[in-house]
Amino acid sequence: MRKVWADYLQPNGTLRNLLGITNAETLQKIEYKISTQQQQALIQNQYRLPNGQQLTGRKIEEMKLINAYLLDQIYDWAGHYREVDFNKTMDGVVTFFHPVALFGNAELDIQRQLDDYAQLPDDREKIAQALGSLVTEINMFHPFREGNGRTTRLFTAVLARQHGFEINYTQEQQAAYMRASVADDAALMGQVFLAVLEG
Repeated sequence: MRKVWADYLQPNGTLRNLLGITNAETLQKIEYKISTQQQQALIQNQYRLPNGQQLTGRKIEEMKLINAYLLDQIYDWAGHYREVDFNKTMDGVVTFFHPVALFGNAELDIQRQLDDYAQLPDDREKIAQALGSLVTEINMFHPFREGNGRTTRLFTAVLARQHGFEINYTQEQQAAYMRASVADDAALMGQVFLAVLEG
């Protein structure tokens, strides 16, 4: 049976978690600490998971592996797609993310883009443009209950490495990335990647 919102929450509204934390602020701090440690470990290990699997960015399923690696100490649903529809409101504007019923279509579309991306020449402008489109699509997919942004940024770093690039953000570029994400603007996101790709 598909989950409803209440299945993810404790009676007081805090996310259910494996650590028994009932205070939302405490949970947020611990989640940030653990996921940041996991993120740094993944980067240090050249995006190789503890089981030896090398992330390549060629399959959409790798996003599940990244999300699980970041958060499976905290949530039992880490690494699994959300089972509830989701939207966000920012500055009075409501954004509806991809409905769960159409996740199969979203996966196929993103996988097609990943296949096309793998065939691109190692050209900085083409890679930046393609990453802008991919990240905008993935942002609208928003497949996980928690950790979408962190998962996407790590997956993007793996995609850049596929073509011999690294991604390094300044504080200003991180802000530009967030603006492009909020605007759901692939061209704007592509400009951000053009500024942050190195190699």
